Amino acid sequence: MPENLLKVSALDLKKIVLGHAKSDGNIVFFDVGQESRGTRELLGLLGPVFDCVGNGKILMVDELDSSLHPLISAKIVELFADSANPQDGQLIFTTHDTNFLGCEALRRDEIWFTEKDREGATHLYPLTDIKTRKTDNLHRGYMQGRFGAIPYLGNFDALSTGSTP
Repeated sequence: MPENLLKVSALDLKKIVLGHAKSDGNIVFFDVGQESRGTRELLGLLGPVFDCVGNGKILMVDELDSSLHPLISAKIVELFADSANPQDGQLIFTTHDTNFLGCEALRRDEIWFTEKDREGATHLYPLTDIKTRKTDNLHRGYMQGRFGAIPYLGNFDALSTGSTP
């Protein structure tokens, strides 16, 4: 057996349970599997987040906002901001949450968009390639299609009528 292989015995495994205070002050415990998807996602992210912030590593997360409340997602991004991140850990994430366009923890050069062309190839470009003013409402501009990266929705009415889009 290779020396660098991690050996884990049944004695090393721990069961994670979370306590929730009831209105009468008593605590009821739930297995992680009984928790909401958002709670499970957050628990899965916290270790890597604190490891990267504390040790100057890079964390890549696909769909950071998946099952998380927008305030929790924003707080994770803020942890990587300069003042809270002395080791210069980096967070690279994808999202469909347009609230991040107004996130004060993100600079404009840190926001990038992707857009598919007619052949299905994806193109990546930064917000800084688009002429904007500091006073612009980026969320509204994005939703109006000013920055591209808007999905082609096709004819949704055809789905309900059964006709060809």
